[in-house]
Amino acid sequence: MSCDKNDYDKPAVELELLEKVYIDGKLYLDVFYDENHKINRMNYYKDNGEIKSQRQIQLDEQGRVKKVISDFSNYVATRTLTYKGERKVLDETSYEFVNGSPTTYGKRAWEYPKANVIKDLLYADDLITVSYASTFTFLESGNLEKKEREVFTHPDQNTYEQYQYDEGISYEFMIESNIPGYSQIPVAKNQLLNRKVFKPSGEFVAEVKFLNTYNEKGYLAAYGAQYTTGSEEYRFEYKTVIK
Repeated sequence: MSCDKNDYDKPAVELELLEKVYIDGKLYLDVFYDENHKINRMNYYKDNGEIKSQRQIQLDEQGRVKKVISDFSNYVATRTLTYKGERKVLDETSYEFVNGSPTTYGKRAWEYPKANVIKDLLYADDLITVSYASTFTFLESGNLEKKEREVFTHPDQNTYEQYQYDEGISYEFMIESNIPGYSQIPVAKNQLLNRKVFKPSGEFVAEVKFLNTYNEKGYLAAYGAQYTTGSEEYRFEYKTVIK
């Protein structure tokens, strides 16, 4: 067997991969990778330790998510994503039930009205009427600046959100950057410090504060999310691989 000299000249690259997420000490998410260190399966867990869903990830030739097959034991949800150029534009989901009930469908779409703005459209059961629209405005840093949410059937529930960020990378961004297209809502690059919610009039509604800690490599080790009604503690485990 022969080896190309260039194989020896390539420096080894150390990768830190998200492996497990815990909420309040209980396993919430288990992440699995293929031989190329791309996520190919994720297990989500209930509070009692049972698996809530097993999600198989299929990528297209460009490394973007093309299908997510989620097994919830009593039904299987299959998301099929469509791209236009570099942009994700459509998410069509089918729900197939173990008990033989008729298959149902869901639909989500994204529009890009101008630079750094994404409009997320969630459709009603008829797949024609838009029930919710969320407009996300991003900063050049890759972080979300503002989210404006419209609930067309209940406009009294309309809100907007504003954010402040830490310097560390969010775990949602680690997943999304590994398998682009997975997240159904736009993901900010950095970890949140706080999230404030307002009514369209500017009236304050709620705030979530995040207390973040990082490991010796600079990755998010844990954070506490403090809500008006209580709190949650997230903890993260990583594995190091050589590429």
